[in-house]
Amino acid sequence: MDYRFNSWSYQAKPDSNIIIISIDDTSLDYFAENGTSWPWPRSFYAHVVDYLTIAGASQIVFDMLFTHDDLDRSETDVEETDSLFATSINNSGTVTLGSVIDGNIFTSPQSNMNRLEYGISIAGQTTLDGGITFPIPMLKKACQNVGYTNILYDSDGILRHVKPFFVLDSVRIPSLAAALSNNPIQANSEWINDKFYINTKRVPINKSGDLLIDWYGPSGPGRTFKYLSFLNVIQSASAESFGGTPDLNKDIFKSKIVIIGADASGLRDLKSTPVSPIDMHPGMEIWATVISNFTQNDFIHPFPNIVLYLLLVGISISTLISFDKMKAKFAFMVMAGSIFAFILLSYILWSLTPRVFLPVVHALSVSIISYLVVLSNEMRERLFLKQVFGPYISPELMAVVYKTRKIPELGGEQVNGTAFFCDLQHFTKISEKLGPTQLVNFLNEYLTEMTDVLIKNGGTLDKYEGDAIIAFFGAPVRTKAHHVNAVQAAINMQKRLGQLREKWDSEGDKWPPEVKNLQMRIGINSGEMLVGNVGSRGRMNYTMMGDTVNVAARLESSAKQYGILIHISDDTANALPDSIVLRNLGKKRLVGKLHVSESYEVLGNLNEANTETLRMLPIWSSALEAVADRAWDEAHDLFLQTSELENTRPGQIINPSQLFLNICIPYWRDQKLADNWEAVWEFENK
Repeated sequence: MDYRFNSWSYQAKPDSNIIIISIDDTSLDYFAENGTSWPWPRSFYAHVVDYLTIAGASQIVFDMLFTHDDLDRSETDVEETDSLFATSINNSGTVTLGSVIDGNIFTSPQSNMNRLEYGISIAGQTTLDGGITFPIPMLKKACQNVGYTNILYDSDGILRHVKPFFVLDSVRIPSLAAALSNNPIQANSEWINDKFYINTKRVPINKSGDLLIDWYGPSGPGRTFKYLSFLNVIQSASAESFGGTPDLNKDIFKSKIVIIGADASGLRDLKSTPVSPIDMHPGMEIWATVISNFTQNDFIHPFPNIVLYLLLVGISISTLISFDKMKAKFAFMVMAGSIFAFILLSYILWSLTPRVFLPVVHALSVSIISYLVVLSNEMRERLFLKQVFGPYISPELMAVVYKTRKIPELGGEQVNGTAFFCDLQHFTKISEKLGPTQLVNFLNEYLTEMTDVLIKNGGTLDKYEGDAIIAFFGAPVRTKAHHVNAVQAAINMQKRLGQLREKWDSEGDKWPPEVKNLQMRIGINSGEMLVGNVGSRGRMNYTMMGDTVNVAARLESSAKQYGILIHISDDTANALPDSIVLRNLGKKRLVGKLHVSESYEVLGNLNEANTETLRMLPIWSSALEAVADRAWDEAHDLFLQTSELENTRPGQIINPSQLFLNICIPYWRDQKLADNWEAVWEFENK
């Protein structure tokens, strides 16, 4: 609200019929230099009241307290000055003086204003003296009206509200602004059904009796209201009385509401307000503002609650739906747009006459709360996904699952992915040599390390079958790089196993040689497969099925016959970059398959390949060509060369070169081959 007063446009101007007479530093200095120090004798005020009355002022309001007798001075006495002032007040018939309500009573919770009588003039009241400090009896009796001058700050020390009326002893007591008589405020005001109206327009006083002050601008001379120095006024009054030349034309006061108060240093009754939080607002200008609000019906009306609630519900629903149906960036745009529209509406309503206050903070709060609901739901969804898929996929894939909302469909979905099978070599022997507890500890360590590498490379864990790890790539999140991710996972898993072997070897006799020389075989195949939740209604497993999966399992088992560690299909190999070193193992027909295909051994990343491997590959290609041409002697010689360059692992029985040398070539040599014969090796065992 404070920002609006200072930054948002508003056309209304203060009532030009209100003039402030300021007891300023110039006035104090002048009289002090001429032998009259503060406080001045009340004959000064009598002189000014007489002058303003003759000038035709409609109201004369003193934002000052005359609750004690005047001072005795050498040239005047109390009775004389107070009597002069009282006579002037009585003759004027337009003077309103200030009173003060006891602070404890004023700040205490008040009774409901219903059932109370409207006491606009309390000058003759005596039963209220216990709660109100009035002007001295002489002045109280002479004046037309008395209004209280109490003002309450908001909790942050800024003045934004004023109580036009205060309830005490079942009487509505007017403030200084509401106590004026013979003016539009009183003449055209009425209470109907406990609501206050001026000129048939309702004054928006809330249930606590507070009215928002409609500020017109910053305070002080030359700004919002017309200011006159008390010195100029009293000098003009003297000139009028003694035939001199007045500084002011008395016509400027005709039909004006004149407010007299102090603005001099040391006398200022200053308040922090939205429009003057630093410079401070003189008390008499605050009452001038409230009086102008009354005379011009410049009130800040609250926006209707029912419509406000509907708008807030609309913002909340639009925020919730947009975050549910749209991408986050578009949802934020919708939320920002609704807030902007709300602010624009608030601005337009604030620019009306009278102003309508539509609080923006409500829209901001509802938007934030709605977003927190969205965020809470998102957290629950993420937690749910983590619980369901956390053990199987990487956090990066988990984020993609949530972002794309690609939750695997119940019953499965057809995807192009890569199946991954991993099994330990000689696990039966290891099981025989380890006790149950040691075997479990060994398996837990091995499976944990391998699964971490698998998931880090974007794999989804399907299941464990004893020592076997079954996984897939490309689901539940579709990724084009599933071929590369799977092969890279295999390479990294072999590296990690090498580190584990070094660790186990360093632990001395804790582990048998089979553990220290542990090897694992991996089979990988890419293609169409069914991925989804399979099982009963009460228990389901997120898994993969299809021929692609079966081929991957056959590749893993057939790796044993080649003596290799990573065995992949041509469908996977064709999608790999040149940075991964492959060896074509020739054509084959896997167990249970009619289709002939090529398969490859993964030798690692090119930047890590040793010299022997790079020398061996072109010789190997020549050897395969010799086999295809049935040049058995040439092929034999070439495979002898590649055998010398093969990497040898502890416990390794065979390698691809020896398979061709000792099994494939002798077998084909002894066969009567057809003219259309192809070098296809038939696998008879899984």
